[in-house]
Amino acid sequence: MSRITGCLFAALFALVLLTTPGFSHERTDGGYFTIVDESGTAVYLTGRAVDIGDQFLTEQNKRYEVVAIEGNIAQAKFIGNVNLSLYQQTTQSRLAAILAPKLAYAQTKGKVAIYHTHTDESYVPTDGVESKLGSGSIYKVGASFANSLKSQGLEVIHSDAKFDPHDNMAYERSRRAAMDLVKQQPSAMFDVHRDAVPPEVYGTKMDGKDVSKVQLVVGKYGPTGKQIEDYALQIKAAADKQHPGLVKGIFFAKGGDYNQDLLPRSMLLEVGAHTNTLESAERGIALFADVIPSVIGAVPAPAAQAGKAGFGTTEAGPSGASKSIGWILGALVLGGIAFLVLSTGSLKEAGSKLKQFTTNEFANFFGPKTKKYKRRKDDDEGSK
Repeated sequence: MSRITGCLFAALFALVLLTTPGFSHERTDGGYFTIVDESGTAVYLTGRAVDIGDQFLTEQNKRYEVVAIEGNIAQAKFIGNVNLSLYQQTTQSRLAAILAPKLAYAQTKGKVAIYHTHTDESYVPTDGVESKLGSGSIYKVGASFANSLKSQGLEVIHSDAKFDPHDNMAYERSRRAAMDLVKQQPSAMFDVHRDAVPPEVYGTKMDGKDVSKVQLVVGKYGPTGKQIEDYALQIKAAADKQHPGLVKGIFFAKGGDYNQDLLPRSMLLEVGAHTNTLESAERGIALFADVIPSVIGAVPAPAAQAGKAGFGTTEAGPSGASKSIGWILGALVLGGIAFLVLSTGSLKEAGSKLKQFTTNEFANFFGPKTKKYKRRKDDDEGSK
């Protein structure tokens, strides 16, 4: 009986794993979603699995949320324009540097880890097929990414581990490899993929050459969802400034995780689609590599923490150390005022007490030193 019970529990556990929102990944039927706005205009295409509540940021930095799905068409409502200048990295403020935990600076800033959860992904125009088990040309895209980062002085760890087949459990299989990479203390980690949409979605020209755009994918299901979101917005802000039009957009998967809980600077990349050429994807990822040093070198790697989803519009503004420090200082001031009111019994008495402290107490503090200095001066003059 106990053996049967164990088997039932194992089956139930497997069922929960397969149905939990944290396992929402790509479509496996070869199709893709066209996401339209309120007027019916297509605003985003993706081969990823789309669920109600997912959000996305377009190349033009317009943010939408999926509200309905019928067949291969998803309807989205417009949330607002995102001001990415709020996410452009600047030198850390002196106050933030003083108050930031020393532990945040422990990680090295010049090491990047790269791996591929879907190791079969290939590019049809170049490879003739869209999938090669264990030897997809996505590895070559990762190698181009690694070489471009190395040319800029960064240390790169490029994993060639294989996690076939291409199914929803691939992320579970790649998790151990991702954990091993994290143990090597990288500043950032990238899981490099390609999408599955028509070629024009990612295809563009830069400097007269065919280039595949890059899409960033954020898993909102994990505990670091808000931090990964801010990180993605920082990357796009830097890319828009350095290589305008290179980043196709950002997909915020409400039910996705993608092992991004392992490191606050983890990012899933979609480099072109299976309908684009390998060469164009390699050019795209090489340009994308130009953006990374400035992003990961601007601020120390943050500690993992949970946060509210859905930030990033102009109205909401960014989150970060400066904003947190402001809240802390504000809380200390309000706490001090509240203590004075409670201890004195009235706001008037509290004001009087505060005035007395700023006049008498400071005068008493500096007074003895002033008198001592004056007395020493008089003694020196008398000795002359």
